[in-house]
Amino acid sequence: MLMPYAPELTGSASEPTRDAVTPTGGTRSRAKPGPRLQTSAPVGGDPAGRWLSIEAACKLLGVDQSTLRRWSDNGKIPVYRTPGGHRRYAEDDLKAIMRGEQRPRRRMSRQVLTSMSMSGYEHDYLNQAHARPWYRAYDAQSLDELRPLGRRMVDLTIRYISGRGEREEILAESREIGRRYGQASARVGLSTADALEAFLFFRTPVIQAVTRYIEDENVSTRRAARITSELTHFMDEVLIATIASHQHAAGG
Repeated sequence: MLMPYAPELTGSASEPTRDAVTPTGGTRSRAKPGPRLQTSAPVGGDPAGRWLSIEAACKLLGVDQSTLRRWSDNGKIPVYRTPGGHRRYAEDDLKAIMRGEQRPRRRMSRQVLTSMSMSGYEHDYLNQAHARPWYRAYDAQSLDELRPLGRRMVDLTIRYISGRGEREEILAESREIGRRYGQASARVGLSTADALEAFLFFRTPVIQAVTRYIEDENVSTRRAARITSELTHFMDEVLIATIASHQHAAGG
């Protein structure tokens, strides 16, 4: 179960002061100094993995939102969408466009996919959780204790499906996190159904990030099937550990 996590907006990138080539091949005028752009810090702090909102991306490129949406929809600029439907742009993609390169070929790494997953836990998505009875059962201290486990679970999930690390070790650690979630949910009085609903809710951003990766990178059918199968197996194992621990702790 991936407990609430909303990536903090940290780091910044100032607006460029040189003329830049637009996706249409022309040049835009020298950008005027403006406010520093707030970006979402990637997992691990790698500056190459920063994400920009559409507002920040427009400031960086010096265009309005309708223009950027059109370029994105036409495939001239790569765009990711969060589970809430918001557009996110990789800063490296935009800088490549500004250097006059054509639509850049994105190098999909474990860190990028992890950052994509984390970006799904933004405020509007978490607000949906706040309205659920099972979420309100947790006090602030419990949530603070569970959030680091949620971040770790995201990282383990991506490591597992990307083939990074020993899979049995990854599964063992993930099952242990699942058991801790099960114990925590029983401690606050959640039913088995509520614990299951919470797990399904917080795994969604990861599934959507992986699906978006498969679509955006034109992953082959064979490889997409393998990734989907491994993701399903991994999450099923964690879910089984979570529910079994919940039932044991609840005396069921």
